[in-house]
Amino acid sequence: MAVPTVSWSETTPAGSDNIALGDNRIRELKTQLREVIAVDHDMDSTGQDAAWGQHKKVTFQEAADIGSGATGVPILGAQTVSGTPVLMYTTEADVDIQITNTTGINAPAITGVYAAANVAAMATMMSLIYPIGSVVTLGVSTNPATLFGIGTWTAITGSVIVGKAAAGTFDTLNATGGAETVTLTSAQSGVPAHTHGTPAGQAGGGAYAGSQAWTSGATQYGANGTSAANATADAASAHTNLQPYIVKYVWERTA
Repeated sequence: MAVPTVSWSETTPAGSDNIALGDNRIRELKTQLREVIAVDHDMDSTGQDAAWGQHKKVTFQEAADIGSGATGVPILGAQTVSGTPVLMYTTEADVDIQITNTTGINAPAITGVYAAANVAAMATMMSLIYPIGSVVTLGVSTNPATLFGIGTWTAITGSVIVGKAAAGTFDTLNATGGAETVTLTSAQSGVPAHTHGTPAGQAGGGAYAGSQAWTSGATQYGANGTSAANATADAASAHTNLQPYIVKYVWERTA
């Protein structure tokens, strides 16, 4: 909390002060009040801001006991519990309700929010939202049993999910398959067994019955040749078989 720039003096102005100093004392008093109230409020020196007077925060000073509630007068404040200030609400019936603790919300003490009976109700609601068989995708590694407070969850790793079909490859629930890489067979590559014609040759340029003979050096080649068979062959190496992907944590509720 900032210290006001003008000190608060209840003895000023003194009865002996010159009456002409009264306007100075009034200005000091206005500054003192504004600076004290401005600790928790929007209160600049112009008084013309649209938010002037609105709360910016609520500041509580720690007390061993914030006091006793009375009819029509409940109390909200910072009360010391186990050496630490916590947010405490005292009802008009003088019942203390501890709202916070050293780590956060003091759940068991807030009736209707996180009371023990309501924890069970919340678990029932979460089970309706995530029944057994539910699959969730998360950007954090925390087990959904911890995040949701229900069930047993099994991680699905290294696989993408596809919708079940009525027939075909994807017609069986929880079926698995596929591979990251594929080495094509000869049939898959589109290069089945086939033959190539091989022209017959004769040294010395002898005669041929074929009509498209040609000569290269001392050897003449003609159309009357033989055929050589080419055997099938699989691909020499594998290639990637991956679709574009993004990796997340995937879990299935199994119990």
